Amino acid sequence: MNCWLVLSYDLCRVIEADETTYRLPTLDEGPLEAELKGDMKRTAVTYLVGTEHARMRRLYLRLLNQQAMPQYREDHVRPIINDAIDRFLDRGSAELITQFSDLVPARIMASLFGLPWKNDALIANVSQWHKDLLAWMYDRNNEELTQKAKCVSYELNKLFLPLVLERREKRGNDFISQIWSRAPEDWGEVDADDVMGIVRDIELGAGITTTNAIANAIYLFLSDSAVREAVTKDQEYALNALVEESLRLLGALQWRFRKANRDVSLAGATVKKDDPICLLHAAANRDPEHYACPHLVDLNRKPPTDHMAFSSGPRICPGMHLARLQMRECLKVLINRLPDLRLDPEKEAPRLRGFSHRSYGPLHVLF
Repeated sequence: MNCWLVLSYDLCRVIEADETTYRLPTLDEGPLEAELKGDMKRTAVTYLVGTEHARMRRLYLRLLNQQAMPQYREDHVRPIINDAIDRFLDRGSAELITQFSDLVPARIMASLFGLPWKNDALIANVSQWHKDLLAWMYDRNNEELTQKAKCVSYELNKLFLPLVLERREKRGNDFISQIWSRAPEDWGEVDADDVMGIVRDIELGAGITTTNAIANAIYLFLSDSAVREAVTKDQEYALNALVEESLRLLGALQWRFRKANRDVSLAGATVKKDDPICLLHAAANRDPEHYACPHLVDLNRKPPTDHMAFSSGPRICPGMHLARLQMRECLKVLINRLPDLRLDPEKEAPRLRGFSHRSYGPLHVLF
């Protein structure tokens, strides 16, 4: 990647807290990148800094704060999880990536945006569009991937723009309506392009990372008998601890990037202005200087949320409460509806797959 690698937990936190010295590479993106991501630069929190970032972040947190989760759980999360299980319940077997973790987050986000989440063709398209955009982000000089990303951006705009325009006047409880209603107080007056930028930012950020996080939590539950027993008996403290340990050990996103705004010394290395820096969270989350027995699943680790899975500092993921909610509820519903759930020994065994976004799969199960 031709960049500096940061492996230390403490140093990752130092860098991510200091936006004066280290900037997001997205701030250097040109018009093509902005176009393919939905022309987010004016309002999307991903592209804002300083007080503007703080103001827009408040808007995101109004949609995604912890106090909203109980309502989302009842109205969106549990109905969609149960629906996914209903679809394969009578078969006695399933593949929990393609039939469960790939689908549940996409359907939940569709429901939160007011889209028809039971429309399987739509959900399949949105999931594939996310994968196509991700492929382009890591190979931006590939003309074929660039053309595919342009088509994806067009389709996402075509999907969301009618909703954005409709809900400017006709409000409901969905995310788009809430953005229109709350933006004037937290940010200022917005137009349809501004709201589209926010919608595309939130929608993109809630894609494959949550899918992978759910898959990894299920894998740890099914592959460790002691963990399974503890979590089945205690679906509050132990289950929450498993969610956090799976995020620490198998974080769905392996790294984040920064660039140096000036020459700086880091751990004895001289980093030049504009040098790219890769914050390798996969290593930081297993840093032996920070964690005792870092490679083990420890359901008594204190504090359980002391990891880098959602980044840290001012850029900590505003959607982390929703991601945790989905992981917890997926595990709870699987445990209670499929108590004898187990990996199928006759099928392909799970393996860690992917590059920047990694997860265990396939997850062939019997019940």
